[in-house]
Amino acid sequence: MALLALVLAVMTAAAFTFLRSRPTAKATPMPSVPPEGPAAARAEQFEYKSFKGDKEGFILRAQRMAGQEQEEVRLQGVDLTFSYMAKGQPGTGRIISDEAVISPTLQKGNFKGHVMVTTAEGFELYTDSLLYRGDRQLAKTEAPVRFKRKDVSGTSTGMTYEAGEGRLELPADVVMRIQDEANPATDIKAARALLVREEGTMRFGGGVVITQGGDVLRADRFEVDFGSDQSIYRARAIENVVLDSASGVLPGTAPMAGGQGPRHLTCRKLDLWLRPNRSLEQAVAAPDADLTLRPGPKDAPEKRRLQARALSFRFDEQGRLYELEGQKDSAFDTDPIPPAKGTPRRLRCQSFLARVDPATGELRDVEFRREVVFEQAPQKATAENASYDGASGVLTLRQQPEMVDAEQGSRLRAQAIDVATRTGDLTARRDVHHVLHRKGASGQGLLVGGQEPALVTATVMEYTASTRVARYRQNALLRSGRDEIRAAEIRLQQGDAHGKWRLEATGGVVSFLHPRREAPKEPAKGAPERIPDGATVEARARELVYTEEGQKAVYKGDVSIRQGDIATRSPEATLNFTPDGASIHTLVAGDPVEVQQGPRRASGARGTYTPQTETMVLVGPKVVLKDPAQEIEGRSLTFHVGDERVLVDGQEQVRTLTIIRNRKEPPKP
Repeated sequence: MALLALVLAVMTAAAFTFLRSRPTAKATPMPSVPPEGPAAARAEQFEYKSFKGDKEGFILRAQRMAGQEQEEVRLQGVDLTFSYMAKGQPGTGRIISDEAVISPTLQKGNFKGHVMVTTAEGFELYTDSLLYRGDRQLAKTEAPVRFKRKDVSGTSTGMTYEAGEGRLELPADVVMRIQDEANPATDIKAARALLVREEGTMRFGGGVVITQGGDVLRADRFEVDFGSDQSIYRARAIENVVLDSASGVLPGTAPMAGGQGPRHLTCRKLDLWLRPNRSLEQAVAAPDADLTLRPGPKDAPEKRRLQARALSFRFDEQGRLYELEGQKDSAFDTDPIPPAKGTPRRLRCQSFLARVDPATGELRDVEFRREVVFEQAPQKATAENASYDGASGVLTLRQQPEMVDAEQGSRLRAQAIDVATRTGDLTARRDVHHVLHRKGASGQGLLVGGQEPALVTATVMEYTASTRVARYRQNALLRSGRDEIRAAEIRLQQGDAHGKWRLEATGGVVSFLHPRREAPKEPAKGAPERIPDGATVEARARELVYTEEGQKAVYKGDVSIRQGDIATRSPEATLNFTPDGASIHTLVAGDPVEVQQGPRRASGARGTYTPQTETMVLVGPKVVLKDPAQEIEGRSLTFHVGDERVLVDGQEQVRTLTIIRNRKEPPKP
């Protein structure tokens, strides 16, 4: 377009060089301009030559001089040949018209009828009339104009050129075409166009439409800037900008790899910066940039929309996108296109910088800055800053990151959170706080089916979406209400097909549980005060496995369990909960097991404690009960926690029966 503007400026000026030239030599022996006389003066085969110094300026020929009135000469069959300088090089041009009225003294010429201007460089201009005023340095026509030079052609209704100001105006119905061998033809339509040579700018106005292949750019105005070497370095579309691109990110750029589909860009201004070789270097859409991307044949059936106050596209010398930047109030939305099903995705941040592999079009990485919000129902993530790695597909949230899952009822915080976008896996690092809400549960605490949320803290948390397992490592702690589990590592499987949970803990396991306690149906007369409801059950072991399916917790490895003044030690112990998970039904420990209650000590192969009846049943080849006053032995032994009753092999014993020996000395500690 700048090329076209310069051609019009230079060639139009050159076309009228002859009128600005003043003859310095006599006319040739050919018929000369007759002296002033009546209008009836006539001459055939008219010819007039003008010189600038020793050089010929122009030659004016006409088939007939139709008349003369004062200084005006009327000619028919006009053929004007002129010389000019362009870019420091001499050139020649030619004007042909059916007739002309020439006034050399006033430097005025009016060409009419099939006017054609041509130059040696291949410039052609066609119109029905052309007026030149040398005294005003003005060339003008109100008739339709058609022009062409090499790969540039166009039309307009009217043309005005002011040589002194270097101003070229196409006042109406402007149409231009630029044919490039390497690219499809570019068509420009506008209500008007204006070139100001001193400003180095050509402006198109009044509903501009630029088309190249399947790409269309619309705007109220379009401007092109060119330097002193007449090369374009900048172009811009202004106000109500709408760009529809069928292949590349922008018209004239290389198509992106992968067959991406059409793009729709709107903004108030689209600023294009070009390299000296005319390749696009950068495009800035601002303010209120809005880019919609439709899927290509190989893309997922979803619509993507990118918005920001400003979007900057940067291209390499091959016209391939390598960087995209969004500034202020950036938003990225992805929605499935019916009938395809999927979950919409939303991303918000203040600004971002995305880097693209120019050769493949694949995303290398993205930096998101300030107030980052990512939503993919039922999940929502927030952070101050974030980054995305294209190779791994991992989104890393930094500076006060938080993830909320409304479906699972969880809230995760840490110093950094990694989200594997392709698998849904998560990794949280340093100061991990994970809050889990139990929907529709009853009771108190996680392990007893509690309604209260569970809080898990650790140094590292790793979540695998395919198995729904969260792994908490390094000083892991799970707390729900008053219940608490500590271990080197806790693994929590969040809800199977039946909504049941599974918990595994390893390495120095310590748990504190507060089950609900139901009173015995028939309390013994004179029994001492029982353990109050909610008495803590403290357990220590190397491993713990808890499953809601079956409602039980299995401890393994040097297990010790204590509630109130009763304690057990065994290699393994199982807490069996009531169906609602709110109370402990039985404690089974062994093999073997040691039991202590105050001064009582007992041992056997296996022990079963039932809180509701407050009884401990020990079985095995040799069951022994010791207290400060006696020692009892049998194959089955039942004693009551709340009183001194003891059953040995099904028979009640009260201190005097089956006594192996009486103890007169106090028991050893």
